[in-house]
Amino acid sequence: MKSSTWYFLVWCIGFSLITTGLSQLQVVGQKEPIIALLGDDVILPCFLRPSTSAVDQTVEWQRRDLTPKEVHYYSDGRDNPDVHNPVYKGRTRLFEEELKSGNMSLKLTGVKHTDNGFFTCFVPKLVSTVKTSVIQLIVGAVSQPVISIVGPKDYGVVLKCDSGGWYPEPEMTWEDSDGNILPGGPTETETDSESRYTVRGHVTIQKTDNNMFTCRVQQHQINHKMETQIIVPGGVFPWSRGQKAGLIIGVLAPLAVAVLVGLYMWRKQSKFDIDL
Repeated sequence: MKSSTWYFLVWCIGFSLITTGLSQLQVVGQKEPIIALLGDDVILPCFLRPSTSAVDQTVEWQRRDLTPKEVHYYSDGRDNPDVHNPVYKGRTRLFEEELKSGNMSLKLTGVKHTDNGFFTCFVPKLVSTVKTSVIQLIVGAVSQPVISIVGPKDYGVVLKCDSGGWYPEPEMTWEDSDGNILPGGPTETETDSESRYTVRGHVTIQKTDNNMFTCRVQQHQINHKMETQIIVPGGVFPWSRGQKAGLIIGVLAPLAVAVLVGLYMWRKQSKFDIDL
């Protein structure tokens, strides 16, 4: 009787240790968003921890906002592309040689702006309370701004900056060579058929020591920025009031002197003629 009780106690302890170990097994990913640019290849991380083989598991990568939701489906030791959402067919793969170490990360090729969203790594048959990990993918697109000189206005010069192909919507700012933000006009925004943004802005600048100005376009969400500098030729700037006044004085003063000299000579000549 004691022997049976002993064996039962050992069995209970062993079963408890096994189930405790299994319950600690969990799916882990990455809390911080993954950032990628249009056209990039990206890896969405997902692992079993502690490190355990996932070869015999079912691994589902999903976009739960889509129908069908399957981005990639692995089961019975092989991929099953027939159930993949058509948007992702031929664009995803697991690192099958690393499944034995619990690496279930997904490689996504040729990132599109429609990939922007949340991806779920789901291991449905895992004996664990943590069977999923959600990873956010933020997709961006950037391009170099182009600055052009529109022409003079009042006592300054108007500059225009264009930049297209951005995603998500960016912000545009103008700066002088000292890094001071210049008060530009309202930014115009357009979108194309692929939801990419074109931004356009104007600023009126005044003449400085070096006439260097910067147009900066940045997207804070993907932490990307592009900028272009321009040096505006001094001759493009219209004359200031002081310069105009100086020109007038510079022209009229010699003319006035010439007139006075002429009058003096004329009066002197007239007096000479009278004396004769």
